[in-house]
Amino acid sequence: KSVDMLSLPLLAPPANVYVYAQEALDPNVIWARRVGMWTVAEAPSRTVDSVAEVRLSLRFERPAAAGPGLVQLLFFHSSELSLLGTTDSDGRRALCCTDRAAAAGACRRAGMLVVRGDGEADEQQPGVWVRDVPFRGPEATGAVDATVRVSRSGVHYLLLASCAPSTGSVLVSGSTAWLNPHGYLPAELYAFLPFFGAMAALYSSLLALWVGLCVRHRSLLLPLQVYIGGVILLGWLEAVTWYRDYDLFNAGGSRGVLPIVLGVLASTAKKTVSRLLLLVVCLGYGVVRPTLGATASRVCALGIAYGVASALHDIAANVSQLSEASAPLRLLGILPVFVLDVLFYWWLFGALTATIGQLSARRQHAKLTLYRRFSHVLLASALLSAAMITWQLGALAGDPLDESWATLWVFDAFWHALYFAVLLAVCYLWSPTKSNLQYAYMDELGQEEMQNATELDDF
Repeated sequence: KSVDMLSLPLLAPPANVYVYAQEALDPNVIWARRVGMWTVAEAPSRTVDSVAEVRLSLRFERPAAAGPGLVQLLFFHSSELSLLGTTDSDGRRALCCTDRAAAAGACRRAGMLVVRGDGEADEQQPGVWVRDVPFRGPEATGAVDATVRVSRSGVHYLLLASCAPSTGSVLVSGSTAWLNPHGYLPAELYAFLPFFGAMAALYSSLLALWVGLCVRHRSLLLPLQVYIGGVILLGWLEAVTWYRDYDLFNAGGSRGVLPIVLGVLASTAKKTVSRLLLLVVCLGYGVVRPTLGATASRVCALGIAYGVASALHDIAANVSQLSEASAPLRLLGILPVFVLDVLFYWWLFGALTATIGQLSARRQHAKLTLYRRFSHVLLASALLSAAMITWQLGALAGDPLDESWATLWVFDAFWHALYFAVLLAVCYLWSPTKSNLQYAYMDELGQEEMQNATELDDF
C-alpha cells in the first residue's frame, strides 16, 4: 500500500512538547509533525543559552513480535520535501517503497521510506536526518534518544513511519520537544507574543485616559460614550488574554484550553459588539432617532451571524498550527467572515449616508461635521480592509505556505491594529467634553431659524 504525502495525518495539537502514551503506529502509516523553527543566529529573540533543536525520547514496543520489522524517523527542512518519495504508475506520490516500486527500479528496498540520493541511510544526504529502529527476529522493543540541531530557519517536518507490513502494530511512548531560541513557541507564532504585549499596553493607556475623561465629565456623559468604554475594556481583555496564552506556551511548551477559549470569546465579543456599536451610530440612534424600532431585530440577527462565523474562524486559526489546513479549507473559513463584513460595511455606509442627509436637511451643523469625519474614518478602514483581504486571498491561494510561514502572522495582526486605529478615531470624535449635549438627541436651530430669532429679538 502506497502512502500519499498529501494524505499524511499532521499531528498538531496545541503544544510544542508532544507526548506519546502507548499510541499505536500501524503498518503502512506515517505520522507527521510540522513546526516553524529559527536558527540561533536568525532568531528575533534569544539568550546566551539559546538553542534551536528537537529532542527525541521515544520508546517502541511490539505487543506481538513475529518476524523482522522496522520503524523509521525522518527530520528535515521543508525545502527537502522534493527528495522524499517516488511516483507510482498512477501518478501518485508515495513515500514508502513497495515491492512493485522496487521491482520497477523506482526505489532500492521495499518496506522503507524513499529518500532520493540516499535510499537507506543519511550519510549521502545530510539535509535529511534519518534514524532506523529495527526489530530483528523476536526483538519486541526499540528506542531513540537523540537531539537534532536546526541548521536552517523555516518549517521542519518530523516523520514516524512504519512502511513494512511485517512490522505489525507498534506502541509508541515518550516525547518530542521542539525548542526555538526564544522558547517553546513555534517560530510562526512568536511574533504574536510582543505584538499582543504592545496591544495590551496601548489598550491600558487608552482605557485609563477614557475613564479619566468620563469621570471628569460624568454629569454630561452620553450612553454612547459608556458603550465605547465597554468596547475598550473588551479590547484590553482580549490583548491581555492572548499575551498570557502565548507567554505560557513559550515557557512550558503547551497551550491550555481555557486561555484559548477565553481569548476566542473575548475576540468574538469585541469584534461583534464594536460592529454593532458602529452600526447603531450610523443609524443615528441617540442622535436623530430615540429608538431603532423594527430595525433592532435585523441588527441583532446580523450580529449573531457574525459572532458565530467569527468564533469558528478564530478557533480554527488558534487551535491548529500553521499550514495544518489546506489552502482551500483556509479560504473556506475566511469567506463567511468576509461576506458578513461586506454586509456590515454596506449597511454602515447606507445608514451613514441617510443620517448625514437628514442632519444636513435639518441644518444641524455640529452633528453633521462629526458624522462627516466619522465617514472618512470608515471609508479609510474599508479601503484598507479590502486591500488586505485581496492580498490574503492571493497569498493563501498562490504561495506555498511553507515558504511564507514567517509572515503569515501579519494577516491576523493587521485586523487587531486596524481595529485599534478605528477605535482610537472614534474615541477622539466622541471624547467626553463639556459640549457633550450638542450631540444628544435634540434638534439644533437651523440657520434660518436663528436669523428669525435674532430679528425678533432686535424688533
